[in-house]
Amino acid sequence: MDPLRVGFVGCGEHARMSLYPSLRAAFGGAPAGLPALVLTQQGRRQVPLRAELVALADHKRDLAERVAAFHSVRAVYTDHITMLDREDLDAAIVCIHPRRQAQVAIDCLDRGVHVWVEKPPAESLGEAQAMADAARRAGKYLAVGYMKRFSYPYQRAKAFTRRPGFGELSIFESRFTYGPYPVEVYHFLNGFATHHLDLSRFFMGEAESVYAERLVRGRGLEGYAITLRFANGAIGLVSVNCLEGEHNNWSERVTVVGTGGKVFIENWRRVVGFLPGDPQTYYWEPEDIRPADDQNSLAIHGFVGELRDFIESIHHGVVPSCGIEDGIAALRLERAVQLSVERGAKVSLAEVNGGED
Repeated sequence: MDPLRVGFVGCGEHARMSLYPSLRAAFGGAPAGLPALVLTQQGRRQVPLRAELVALADHKRDLAERVAAFHSVRAVYTDHITMLDREDLDAAIVCIHPRRQAQVAIDCLDRGVHVWVEKPPAESLGEAQAMADAARRAGKYLAVGYMKRFSYPYQRAKAFTRRPGFGELSIFESRFTYGPYPVEVYHFLNGFATHHLDLSRFFMGEAESVYAERLVRGRGLEGYAITLRFANGAIGLVSVNCLEGEHNNWSERVTVVGTGGKVFIENWRRVVGFLPGDPQTYYWEPEDIRPADDQNSLAIHGFVGELRDFIESIHHGVVPSCGIEDGIAALRLERAVQLSVERGAKVSLAEVNGGED
């Protein structure tokens, strides 16, 4: 199969810092004009070229042209519609504000293009459901970029929970902090805490009910204490806040407890696990001092993996590992948290439908 022709919508900071630099490793192949290169010190070689970035679009032309020049992209547009009309695309990567992503994704899907969108897919359940409907009509894939699912620490931890002796999944605890954010631009639950709402499902499966309390200490300064009951009977605690603007290297911790074992993920990096009757402590930390494509921050933290999964899903005709249904589920959890805060009561996920409440 020939390499996929990919267009990119968005040249914002996250796209420039995390996604564009991840494309070479995600797409496979060697840099232009060079033979296949050794990827690791063990002699593993690059996979064949799976995709090529042929065009990008951003409403700021000067920014788009700078990004295109840096990444050797030949075609630059100031709107995605023109790009879709003029380029014969197989897939599109969309990384813009969640308020705008739904319509852009639908425009791409309506033109028969597979789509990957940054998390969260939208600001509302209704918009996300419209995206899912468009993907279904078009018969195309719609992936959502919850990159923590693809990061080495969380994948290692999840694999550990499947080891014999770990036992039935029982307790999920997570803590995530962030600094003050522009409230006129983003919603904290939607733009930031969504990662840990998604991680609860990644480890434990679907939630059955939610009870949440909210604390506000000023404009852009808030926190949530969230308790979860999962469909498998397990329970969870999620603490998220945007009151800690400094020392962000201590911002994240996740614990998963089974009826036998337990595993800790510290600061989205270090994994420590224990199994009953085993005197050895399982310990993993990335070897990022080693210069290799699979040991840089973009690969370790899942940015390469989420994009590679999307491209491979198209090539192999399989549903992406994290699709629009996962995005909808995270938005349902977000809405359940909001409803619980408003009502001061536990909310069943069954009450939160796919449209607007």
